[in-house]
Amino acid sequence: MSAMTETFARQYLREAGEIIGKLDVESIERAALLLAQTRHGGGRLFIIGVGGSAANASHAVNDFRKIAGIEAYAPTDNVSELTARINDDGWATVFQRWLRTSRLQSIDTLLVLSVGGGNLEKNVSPNIVAALQYAKEVGAKVIGIVGRDGGYTSTVADVLILVPTVNAAHVTPHTEAFQAVVWHLLVSHPKVKVEATKWESVVVSTPRPRRAVFLDRDGVLNRAILRNGKPHPPSSIEQLEIPTDVPDALQELKQHGFELIVVTNQPDVARGTQSREMVEQMNQRLKSLLPLDDVFVCYHMDQDKCMCRKPQPGLLLQAAEKLNIDLAGSFMVGDRWRDVEAGQNAGCRTILINNSYDEKSPAKTPDLCVDSLGQAARWIIQHATTQIRAT
Repeated sequence: MSAMTETFARQYLREAGEIIGKLDVESIERAALLLAQTRHGGGRLFIIGVGGSAANASHAVNDFRKIAGIEAYAPTDNVSELTARINDDGWATVFQRWLRTSRLQSIDTLLVLSVGGGNLEKNVSPNIVAALQYAKEVGAKVIGIVGRDGGYTSTVADVLILVPTVNAAHVTPHTEAFQAVVWHLLVSHPKVKVEATKWESVVVSTPRPRRAVFLDRDGVLNRAILRNGKPHPPSSIEQLEIPTDVPDALQELKQHGFELIVVTNQPDVARGTQSREMVEQMNQRLKSLLPLDDVFVCYHMDQDKCMCRKPQPGLLLQAAEKLNIDLAGSFMVGDRWRDVEAGQNAGCRTILINNSYDEKSPAKTPDLCVDSLGQAARWIIQHATTQIRAT
């Protein structure tokens, strides 16, 4: 069929197909991780939109609450409050004042659904701009699902999902339609979804989640290299030394049904002082000597703001998705504050091996402090056995 005879319906659906092919998958994955972090950290999700996007916000609130288990709200759901604020205070501040009354905090996330993303110069959705300014003021995270060039949202969002413009005449319908596509993707994402939807639960049998013990590498499975009281990874296979109690401790955990998963930061690769190949060789060496099920590595530095770098829980969430792990029934064992806080952020019980490093302590006390992995393993097994008897 030639372009001259193409029907409008075929054209519109062809454009939709082009948009799907151009969506930034990496941004969507980052949004899923940020939403999971919000839930694990006890944060709330506030969703704002105007016009058709306001209707999308209401639908999305339902899905994030019911399917994702995230405490979610939209200011446009309360017409009485919304119109009273507009009447008394004005359109431009309606969302900002509502968020202030809702006590928006740094652990919360603001989700913006908008065609243009807000633009003060053109006086388009100034209420969205004011809300975003307030969110950044209090340190809340921002996710945007927007069209055109993203407007003001694109300049401040922690994660921006831009609905590509393939036909300027159809920016609004495509953007509002794909807001729904993307948020349905997010609530269905294994990192985010916690409750089965009705029809899928009727026909799909989901394997029972498994329990895991997440293990830091250096200082837990192998000895860390101490310099001025601070731990460093070994630089070569020759420096890789496994404490004598580690193999037996891991074997005991395996016999009690735990998946053993290594989650390790290796920022020396980004710093240029270690090669990725050497890190992988050491990991393979450990896997050959110990009953480990998988290894997850973050190669970034803090400056990269990577969501998988501990204390962020990204590595644990990746493992949970890949291996069907029940995070609430799992444990994180580490020797540094980063390990403990990563486990806490993922919703695991946490154990700190006290190696007397010269560095700060975890912000929140771990469930247990021990002197060795063997002691940690015995406590995990005893705790897990008690839980099974109780149920």
